[in-house]
Amino acid sequence: MLNTYSAKICCADLYSSELSRLILGDSLHPGGLRATNRLGRAMGLQPGWRVLDLACGLGTSATAISRVFKCRVTGLELGAEAAAASSQRSLSEPVPSNVGFVRGDAEAPPFRSGAFDAVIIECATSLFADKSAAISEARRLLRPGGVIGLSDVTVEPGSLPPELDSTVGMMLCLTDALPAAGYPALLEAAGFAMLECSDLSDEVLSLLNELRGKLSLWRGFAETVPASSATDLTDIAPGLLERVEKLIQQGQIGYWLYVARLTE
Repeated sequence: MLNTYSAKICCADLYSSELSRLILGDSLHPGGLRATNRLGRAMGLQPGWRVLDLACGLGTSATAISRVFKCRVTGLELGAEAAAASSQRSLSEPVPSNVGFVRGDAEAPPFRSGAFDAVIIECATSLFADKSAAISEARRLLRPGGVIGLSDVTVEPGSLPPELDSTVGMMLCLTDALPAAGYPALLEAAGFAMLECSDLSDEVLSLLNELRGKLSLWRGFAETVPASSATDLTDIAPGLLERVEKLIQQGQIGYWLYVARLTE
């Protein structure tokens, strides 16, 4: 049996795998960099701010934030392959970016208290084993008056189809996602004051439309992923996408953006 830390590494590596990139793209979240830029604007990111991208994946968003908002960005990622890839990308980009990457656990980040002006968590809170611990650590890392921006999938109680309680559901951030009201409650319990809650569920609908176009690629991908994942994708994806789309339209599954400020 895996211990807690090993289990988190397995989850992080799966989320940043080639299969996840096929489904979600390099940004590894719905809406891609368009949603990242919207989150940055809602947070009021300023040039020179010290920004932490928790669970930064491949570093796509962290690099974009450093360029668009002229911030000093640190990306923290637990998955070994993603951490290595993000560091290499920061060295090979044609335009230098004020961004660096560290491998570490979002529930125990290796930074001093008050080190950052802002913390961003995109489509990752739903994957944290201890969500309260991760948000409490984000609070610790922020200076007084610092801001946190969080975007994530939401699942209302009893809404998740049984077929998505699987590898595919994990990669879509669904298996342990909170309801729409759950993320503000999590932030407020940690001492944050909510500034904005925005429904971005249309981004998931766009992602589903893109996935339909990728279905023909999944069979060719079967040799590089676990057999159970390949079976999930090839056997149930078409009908499942329709069911998920209906649940989104009914407000049972969604994607929300949240911005909050540290009150102390």
